[in-house]
Amino acid sequence: MFSYINTSTTISRFYIITLCLGLTLLVPGGPSYALDFNTNDTVSIVADNAWEGDEVDVIHFEGNFVLRAPDWYMSADTATVYGKLDNPNKVVLKGKPAKIFFLRDTGPNSGKNEQSGPRPKPATQTDPGFEDVQGSALHIEYLRASNKLKMTGSASLKRKDNQLSSEVIEYDIDADRYSASGDGGINIQVVPSEK
Repeated sequence: MFSYINTSTTISRFYIITLCLGLTLLVPGGPSYALDFNTNDTVSIVADNAWEGDEVDVIHFEGNFVLRAPDWYMSADTATVYGKLDNPNKVVLKGKPAKIFFLRDTGPNSGKNEQSGPRPKPATQTDPGFEDVQGSALHIEYLRASNKLKMTGSASLKRKDNQLSSEVIEYDIDADRYSASGDGGINIQVVPSEK
């Protein structure tokens, strides 16, 4: 048994869930800087349809899925959120392509267990200590426990001014390390840094 919400007939075209929950790249007091849902930032989720299936704490979204938060953006044709909506364990995106954008902490304390509270968010995407990371693929999976992305199917990862393309890309957000493979090989475009 599942409950199904078709919002194209009820709330115009979109189903909007606005949650007051935190979404940052930092877990205060933890060794890795994964999503933190403990501050008071607003997260908005928009989709054409949403429903809970038989699984406990799993919500499915279909049609024009968009998640917006101060440091994160996800878009896809379909999405599945595993765990509590205000504290998910995993997010799976599928689209043509599915996209993810976030700000990665590169500051002097990133990856260290020295913080007692939330690190301030950047005022802009160009603030020192943070870098833009953009990914796109037919299938994107974010695993919160390991703070890793797995992108498959025409995958692309852009960090700083460098871009990586391949069929499969796995990216460790904390270590800022990737692996890439698949049919057709890999394509890396590197912009030389200024001296």
